[in-house]
Amino acid sequence: MDQDEERSIEEPIQTTICSVDVQFHAASAREHRFLPDDTGAHAELFEDMFSEIHEDDVFFDIGAHIGINSCVIGRKYPEIDIVCFEPRPQTRGSLETNLELNGIDAIVMDCAISNSDGTIAFDIQHDTPGEMGEVRHSKRGTETPVRTLDGVVSDDGIPSPTVVMSDIVGEEINLLRGGSTTFSSPTTRLAYIVTHDQPLERLGSSKQDVEKHLKKNGFDELKYTRDNLLKAKKSG
Repeated sequence: MDQDEERSIEEPIQTTICSVDVQFHAASAREHRFLPDDTGAHAELFEDMFSEIHEDDVFFDIGAHIGINSCVIGRKYPEIDIVCFEPRPQTRGSLETNLELNGIDAIVMDCAISNSDGTIAFDIQHDTPGEMGEVRHSKRGTETPVRTLDGVVSDDGIPSPTVVMSDIVGEEINLLRGGSTTFSSPTTRLAYIVTHDQPLERLGSSKQDVEKHLKKNGFDELKYTRDNLLKAKKSG
């Protein structure tokens, strides 16, 4: 990795997204490129979320990265319960810093989410969106703790989610396979799932499989708010 990618960005950056004031610290130039503004895809996503989320929801941010979604949601809804999942230690450090900067008391889990418990190879690849981490079933990469969503909810004393946001680069199908009890619960009413075609194909899966699993778990209103962001709701 070159020096530009490792360079620390010292001063927190303040911004306003959909009338919500937030600030972020980026530990590197790479993280800095993820910071949102009040235009484009970020604004569209948060406008949609704000129309759906309630103050008493439990928001699971799976693949939380540096905490953009959790910080904006937490600032908009100060009473909401937030659980973040981020397996990379360096990125998790930035996530925790940003939650603290914005006064958000969230639970931070240091594991990846898939369809089994144990460890799995977690690799940073230049061919993934934004060079984000991807689980590699070839066993190349850093060994990382992995859990099922159902196991986390049943074993860790964490409240079951009502809203799920997931961006985990191909593991979205395994999130659903290992979280069938959670997703089928009547209380889990809304999900935003970022789908990644090539990583899904590496697992022999597809967007259509993701849609089928969601429908099987009671989500009967599905639409793509952009090419790879699937919004799923339970009409009941």
